[in-house]
Amino acid sequence: MARAIVMPSMGMYTEEGVLTAWLRPAGARVVMGEPVAEITTEKATFEIPAPKEGNLHPVAAVGTTLKVESLMGYILQEGEALPAGTDLNTAAVAVAGKRLPKDVLLDPAKASSPVVPTRASPIAKRMAAQHGIDLSQLTGSGPAGRIVEADVQAALAKRSSAGQSSAADQRVAERVPIAGLRRSLAERLRNSLSTAASTTLTREVTADILVNARQKLAVTLGQAPSYDALFIKLFAAALRERLELNAVIENDIIIQFREINIGFAVAVPNGLVVPVVRNADSASLREIAKTVQELTDRVLSGRLQPADVEGGTATISNLGNHGIDAFTPILNGAQSAILGIGRIAPRPIVRNTELVIGRTCVLSLTFDHRVTDGAPAALLLDAIARRMNDQQFFIS
Repeated sequence: MARAIVMPSMGMYTEEGVLTAWLRPAGARVVMGEPVAEITTEKATFEIPAPKEGNLHPVAAVGTTLKVESLMGYILQEGEALPAGTDLNTAAVAVAGKRLPKDVLLDPAKASSPVVPTRASPIAKRMAAQHGIDLSQLTGSGPAGRIVEADVQAALAKRSSAGQSSAADQRVAERVPIAGLRRSLAERLRNSLSTAASTTLTREVTADILVNARQKLAVTLGQAPSYDALFIKLFAAALRERLELNAVIENDIIIQFREINIGFAVAVPNGLVVPVVRNADSASLREIAKTVQELTDRVLSGRLQPADVEGGTATISNLGNHGIDAFTPILNGAQSAILGIGRIAPRPIVRNTELVIGRTCVLSLTFDHRVTDGAPAALLLDAIARRMNDQQFFIS
């Protein structure tokens, strides 16, 4: 039976995306889960997997803007025809950017070699069209040479600087529109601040045991796990103890989740992407470290799949590697807790009534006060601090 490939939901605040590539030609035999198409939203670029095994028959053309649940194509079995009602005369059929005539769709063997179009993000295409920028003349700085918003902005800035004439214009270094991922992120954060009763608790925690455990794990695992991986495990274990903060509010109902899925913020040009480590409380440090590395690589190379960013129940944001001691993280969407992590640094501390130098970091827990009160949130932060100073916790 024919199985439709549809534009999936890419998470909260994403309603559409642009089909930027078909990764397999029409008629190709694909297996379930194999990437067959590439969708770019204002958040990131995602790979769309085949929903079942069979022969790929694209319907939507490369460059088409698709709403969630819009038809992209079909997976058919040998000898199976397209579903009744599929209008081949108007359907925008494409393979790797080339529109195909009706007879090619019906007989994939007639398909010619794919024509690779200029690779550009949706916002880059829109900005280029609005300002008359020829994308073919630009060099992309995104994954695999994709032209991104920053490349178009650079071209606009170059053109603007060349044409400046007034003293007022000369005072302006650059005019950067809030668009693309930056706009999506701004809307999400503004919505979070306007709906949640955000409150932030901070606590300085000793980190000597954490740092020493990471060094030992480097020997056990073959390489040192990232601090993101360690704090994902710490946060998830603490949330298992304080499940009231592993929750969201929907229609005035607090929904607590059994699963603990921790998102972690990854910086990309003009914004953040938050992939999710699932069931982080029950996963080993080895598994979490591997997952964090794989997801980070997929974010930076533009190979994310929709499932990579879905289902998060809480989030961490680590600015310690940027030299930040403490900050106030903003809740991610409807989630009720986000842990901000400051830099680990040597500082004076009191140990056994003596003033000594030890490594510490500041943890900042922002929570939704509608979900619970300050005391339970403080206990969650305490649960993290206790585990940071427990050598046995890191043996897994």
